[in-house]
Amino acid sequence: MKSICFFIYDLKIGGAEKVAIYLANYFSEKNKEVTLLTVADNNDLSHIINPKIKVISLNKRRLLNVIPALIRFIKSKDIDCFISNVWPLTIVSSFILLFSRKVKLVFVEHCNLSQEFKNKNYLFKILQNISISIFYRLPHHVVTVSEGVKEDLISKGAKRSIIETIYNPLPSLGEGKFRKMEKSTEITKWINSKDKKIISIGELKKQKNFCNLVEAISFFNKNYSYKLKVIILGDGTERASIESTIKKEGLEETIYLPGWVKDPIPFLKESDLLVLSSDYEGFGVVITEALSVGVNVVSTDCQSGPREILKNGELGYLCEVDNPEDLAKSIKKALDKPINKEKLISRSKDFSLETIGMQYQELIDASIR
Repeated sequence: MKSICFFIYDLKIGGAEKVAIYLANYFSEKNKEVTLLTVADNNDLSHIINPKIKVISLNKRRLLNVIPALIRFIKSKDIDCFISNVWPLTIVSSFILLFSRKVKLVFVEHCNLSQEFKNKNYLFKILQNISISIFYRLPHHVVTVSEGVKEDLISKGAKRSIIETIYNPLPSLGEGKFRKMEKSTEITKWINSKDKKIISIGELKKQKNFCNLVEAISFFNKNYSYKLKVIILGDGTERASIESTIKKEGLEETIYLPGWVKDPIPFLKESDLLVLSSDYEGFGVVITEALSVGVNVVSTDCQSGPREILKNGELGYLCEVDNPEDLAKSIKKALDKPINKEKLISRSKDFSLETIGMQYQELIDASIR
């Protein structure tokens, strides 16, 4: 195998996007010819891409327009393996099999689709299930980022025999150009505080349920003696709602929202605790990032990801989904009885880029044989 193409919607800051880049970097360092192909032209993560990698955008907005552009791309390139990330791009990618007998197609599903689209109407869900039951039988392999995502796909009709769970990779702390902390007034207040420092990271969208975290901090302050300073790194459509909840609870000097940062690792190193308050996840990359620097984790026990990473609560504290009081109690437990730092770092090595990259290499080699 000489050439690999990773296909993803764009390169905005997000878990699936980071994972595609980490794997692209891995194979580039193994002297493979690597292309990152995107639908939309967004390069927020360009700073972590190996300069040897070709980054190409189809520059399309509608998925129906992607199919002919993708076919033209495949016909013009000598691609051995095409790795397509996240439904419905995976469905679109299936059409390349009609125009290339050589290319080996791999789907990577990062989402628990039942949870991601649970509020869609009945017809949408039926059509999604039909698409999965048909198209998720066509690639040479389907990779799921957790066992929870795997079982969800199988329940929708995907072919069990071609599905393999490979967890998301974690780059080594020596990688990346940025290991300096970006500064702002809010960040400086958080850093200089003598209080316990809590961090949460993610796109400000409903799935992440940061309002649950805000309400948990309000409950915590009313019931426990610890003083907290909380920083939420990210941005998104729910910012106004989160800010409103912060104001309602009178937490403007406790919880800060400075926006996205290029590198969360320096912030994690300054933290006493990472909190993930999501309603659901596919995996939970931020958890492995926290473990890699020995930071304790409190996470909702949501479908897919956190429980698997934290070994059923052995290496972190799990709480009920969308239950601020239970989340607050778990934060208290984690601060009272932190788990040994070396245990957390040791667990993070199971997700090293070298380990996960080798698993992908073996899977691709099996496709080509």
